[in-house]
Amino acid sequence: MTPCAFPVAIEREDGQYYAYSDDLPGVYGLGETIEGAKESMLEGIRLYVLEGKSDGRPIPSPKTIYTETVSVAFDDSCRMCEKFSHYS
Repeated sequence: MTPCAFPVAIEREDGQYYAYSDDLPGVYGLGETIEGAKESMLEGIRLYVLEGKSDGRPIPSPKTIYTETVSVAFDDSCRMCEKFSHYS
């Protein structure tokens, strides 16, 4: 077994959740809940790896090594008033 870790982003659009990873172009997940989008994404990753194996392609190495969500607040003149970091 080869362990792999890929960062996955989940966005909400039109009442559904959409999951993707910049490290796996073309692999997406969709669900009515965050958990549903994650499960769909995991299935997409599984299919991507299976297809790659049958085509003789290796599992891609993750490119993203660090992610961070940064929140900022601006005043009416667009000067930064506050900034907060949330690590993921």
